[in-house]
Amino acid sequence: ISRITSIIDTSMLRYFLLLMTSNIRQPLTRFVLIHTNHNGNVGAAARAMKVMGFDELVLVDPRDAKVLNRDKTKHGASGADDVLQKTRICASVEEALQGVDHVCATGMPHSMQLSRPEQTYQAPRQFFADLLEKETEEVRIAFLFGNERYGMRPEDIDMCETVLGIPTNPEFGSLNLASAVQLVAYDWREAIGGFSMDDARSEGDSIGE
Repeated sequence: ISRITSIIDTSMLRYFLLLMTSNIRQPLTRFVLIHTNHNGNVGAAARAMKVMGFDELVLVDPRDAKVLNRDKTKHGASGADDVLQKTRICASVEEALQGVDHVCATGMPHSMQLSRPEQTYQAPRQFFADLLEKETEEVRIAFLFGNERYGMRPEDIDMCETVLGIPTNPEFGSLNLASAVQLVAYDWREAIGGFSMDDARSEGDSIGE
């Protein structure tokens, strides 16, 4: 146990030293999960965020009001307990978006049984490059992810300035919620200044656990 604690402490110390000594930008970045059904997805999303250096997670009216205290959520987080501890639960999307300037939806039909609505989707990397090129002040951005089954409601998409669509296999574009969070988090991290391969290697790093 003491060895595991030492590895975690060393890893966190190295991460904070990296932030203080690097040119990596740290804009306000918020991930918002709307009407989440499965507790494990909340934990897995927290894990996906933390490995990319983000820690602001907001849940809007999740099905389980006690989701943050559930074992399945904590197991899914796989060590990202600090992200869960900071996570807020809001009653509405409007409340969750307070304090941000840019709001990005993620594309998915309102119902998996309905045809895809008319919508212009932007690839995350291109949108991020264009945003950072024109933005002179510090960016305050939120990424919205809808319910696992139904996606985002049209009224929630209407609050967003863009809808990000992750390019996937046109014959099978189904993404797990946490996987979608991971992909957007990675592209945003790369856009604002990614971690180098040397920074990523540590005694405590793991893949696939």
